[in-house]
Amino acid sequence: MKGHVSSRIGTLLVVQLWAIALAPPLRAQSLRVGDPEETYLRVLQLSGAARLGSFTVRPVSLEAARGAVASDEHPWGPNLRLGPTGSRGDFAWTVGDSRMRSWANSRHPQGGNDGAVWQGKGATIALETTASLEWRGLSVTLNPLVMHNQNGAFDLAPVDIAGLPQYAYPWRRMDYPQRFGPEAYTTFDLGQSQIAFDWRGGRISFGNENLSWGPGIQNAIVMSANGPGFLHAALSSNRPLDIGIGTLEGQWVWGGLEQSDYFDPSLADVDRFFTGIVLTYSPSFLEGLSLGGTRAFQELVPEGGLDASEYLLVFQGLAKESQVSAATPTGQDERDQLVSVFARWAFPEVGFEGYVEWARTDHAWDLQDFILEPEHSQGYTLGFQKVTSFTLRRAFVLRGELTHLESAPTFQLRPRPTYYQHSVVTQGYTHRGQILGARVGPGGNAQSLGFDWYDGWGSASLFARRQVHDNDAFWVWAEDTGASFDQHNVSLDFGADALFFVGDFQLGAGLTFTHEMSRYFFGPNVNNWNGRASARWRP
Repeated sequence: MKGHVSSRIGTLLVVQLWAIALAPPLRAQSLRVGDPEETYLRVLQLSGAARLGSFTVRPVSLEAARGAVASDEHPWGPNLRLGPTGSRGDFAWTVGDSRMRSWANSRHPQGGNDGAVWQGKGATIALETTASLEWRGLSVTLNPLVMHNQNGAFDLAPVDIAGLPQYAYPWRRMDYPQRFGPEAYTTFDLGQSQIAFDWRGGRISFGNENLSWGPGIQNAIVMSANGPGFLHAALSSNRPLDIGIGTLEGQWVWGGLEQSDYFDPSLADVDRFFTGIVLTYSPSFLEGLSLGGTRAFQELVPEGGLDASEYLLVFQGLAKESQVSAATPTGQDERDQLVSVFARWAFPEVGFEGYVEWARTDHAWDLQDFILEPEHSQGYTLGFQKVTSFTLRRAFVLRGELTHLESAPTFQLRPRPTYYQHSVVTQGYTHRGQILGARVGPGGNAQSLGFDWYDGWGSASLFARRQVHDNDAFWVWAEDTGASFDQHNVSLDFGADALFFVGDFQLGAGLTFTHEMSRYFFGPNVNNWNGRASARWRP
């Protein structure tokens, strides 16, 4: 971050550090988004063996996670390690939780929900370690990550957009490269590093950790761990807060987004500001139900810096007519915004949960416009999980999810807004060339079904997934070229993963076969193998 944005975020950090001297003790580390332990805790909740909030505001604090599981009477038992406990107020310095992850793609890049990693063609390897310092409510976590990517060559779609390199996204201006340059590269990332401080039920933090909002597992629409974390300041709850008629969880974030090296070079030095909020309410009179919403904004930072009011953008009116002024008579906003509402209902007595997230990427003009065409610019995710068997030794889980981000037919009479793209903030809803939201990407759709087996030795998973790529771009391309209905770019994935506990180590392996039809709409059908292996030391 540079200029006024960084100075204001720095001010927030000073406020956070100032509060340290005034607060009672509480440990402040987080459970990493997407880790096997987090996924397993959600299964324990559905089995009635853990009570851990809504799983819609993540990361979850380690303090809350430790307190959610009362005993080792579940399949992972003592293998569910959530870090050192100690007594509150103790000074603790921990080095550990190091891991190596590797991937290999046979034909073209493929991956997702892997944080800072981008999986190119050939081999990719990521090495990281964690060191943390805790005292009272303060924690400092260092989680540096080094990644090397072979980044092998493959056939690219031609880029006919002025000023963009051959590696750029081919269908519209968006910082979403097909390939990160012509050769192998090595990168460094701060990973899940952060400074955090907990006071009573709240947390103030500054760091780089991944966030995930809403109930979606594969495709959270507004915020996910699909791409790298970005530097941000945040005010958060650290556990569900009792308000008498239920509990509240939330997070409010301010940060900065960076551009990759393979987008418009004329914008390379332009800052982007991000702010967003998520809030979830779980009523006490309807056990297991969680209702919430998110809102996110990004914008280019002008030369004079941001006005203080920009830090309160999440409270801007929802209707476009509220943006009308002498300077903007049509209400067109130079900011890119996303809004969503969601619900998750868990039934531990039968081991089931269902969830939905519904989003819009364009304002309605007013209430009448919303009532007439609520589907305009909508996207949604629907999902479920069912624990089919749970004993002290093992658990079986069936899960499914459907995501739809393709434009509704309303584009025939009004502009077509495509998810994660914007006419002014042309980098799109990205950070360092990866999407902050759903892995299905702009105009994408996906359906998946999976089966998980948890046992004392670890876990095993099978899954199948269908994904439609860039369907908004397809309709434009088909109109321009006279293409036929059978040229949609669709891929079918079939995969398996396994995880094993071996002493202090957690070992993983997996393999996915992908059959992709009509690559780039005009290309051939191609097959890709994605193999992966990991080793994690958990002292």
